Amino acid sequence: MTPQLLQAINVLQLTAMQLDEFVQEQLLSNPLLEPDESQPREEGSEGDDLEITADAPSAERGQVEINWAEYLQDMDRTPHVVDAPAADEDEVSRDPAVPSSVSLAEYLNTQLQFAGLEKDMLELCRYIADCLEEDGYLRVSLEDIAASTGADVKKVKEALLHIQGMEPAGVGARDLAECLTLQLIRKGLDEPLVLKLVRNHLEDIAANRIGTMAKKLGEDTSEIQYACDIIKTLDPKPGRLYSSESAPQYIYPDVSAELVNGKAQIFLTEGSCPRLMISPYYKKLLEDNNSDVQLKDFLEERLNSAVWLIKCMDQRKSTIMAVTAAIMEMQPDLLTQGRKGLRPMTLAQISEAAGVHESTVSRAVCGKYLQTPKGIFELRSLFGGGVTKDSGEAVTTEGIKKIIKDRIEAENPSAPLSDQALSDILKKENGIDISRRTVTKYRESMNIPSSTGRKRY
Repeated sequence: MTPQLLQAINVLQLTAMQLDEFVQEQLLSNPLLEPDESQPREEGSEGDDLEITADAPSAERGQVEINWAEYLQDMDRTPHVVDAPAADEDEVSRDPAVPSSVSLAEYLNTQLQFAGLEKDMLELCRYIADCLEEDGYLRVSLEDIAASTGADVKKVKEALLHIQGMEPAGVGARDLAECLTLQLIRKGLDEPLVLKLVRNHLEDIAANRIGTMAKKLGEDTSEIQYACDIIKTLDPKPGRLYSSESAPQYIYPDVSAELVNGKAQIFLTEGSCPRLMISPYYKKLLEDNNSDVQLKDFLEERLNSAVWLIKCMDQRKSTIMAVTAAIMEMQPDLLTQGRKGLRPMTLAQISEAAGVHESTVSRAVCGKYLQTPKGIFELRSLFGGGVTKDSGEAVTTEGIKKIIKDRIEAENPSAPLSDQALSDILKKENGIDISRRTVTKYRESMNIPSSTGRKRY
């Protein structure tokens, strides 16, 4: 494959955030490229017919030199993009709040500055804060801290108590029981039964063995259930809010779809494919017959690269639009029912409907997201097999999972549905014939506990 084709393939499969970074790099490396902030040209104008496939003719792969003079004469047109409809002025932003990027140690050090501690104790507390792991636990022994700092163990214990009295509650604990106990005390929920369960029955709590704990402790099951409910409100990893792993992973939808007069309308979002143009300044230099020959040769070479990139961006837009349109044709219920309305769909089917190679479909849906009235979906997640109902209608694996999840959420907590019961319900009420083992696999893939783990007393 030629470098131009490799670039075209790369541009197609980049996510929105990766594409933005790539475009910024290109703007820095190629002086002829500029961001185009003018209005988009009409759909169907030149640049939409470039097919990027491995078996395309050589001329379509960019192996032919671009006629830059002809291109410059047509610079009034700008790359094609279909924009999402403008949001209402009073629409509230749905972007999640950005959590603090401050580390746990930095957060604790900020609190220590106002703790009024003596210098030696302050330094010891800071040392302990630096020893904490990202989840907020102290897994270094007090003796090792004492040996490293030259302080006696009694002083280290005192410093640890200062740390454990800070936010977030539970920080500085040496094990899960201590972490939960610190939180219970901070919240004023340190009742004897609750503390007893935390210290001696964490495994039973995790397995929801309410009856077993009630029998061992001679307590009523409702009291044990109440105590467990309190414990489950606590955070077993109090430091994770300040962990590098908790950094938000933002999703920028590449395309949106909505119902307009009963029909699906598809729009490329504004940031999904930045618009580029050739710099007017360098355009004049190229058109100037008095320009230095070496300069013109250099600019022509950079122009070839710039024009090809603009065509790649055009092709990315048209490919994503074509693939999304084909998906919406096969998934008419997605906008009204969400995942529950999904139908079985393969890459080959979309490839045929969109008129592109199957590998092109795979690249076009990789890391791309679709925004709908029912939520945001990764395009790749909309593909999958399924089963056929008794009525002959096909339903996807995701659709079956959604049905199972809805049934579990609506169940009686004191008598949760077993996997066999769910299998029977799917057969009787939905015409979906799948085994108990398959129900178990789907349930576990959604991180839903078994009926025993869901039971409440």
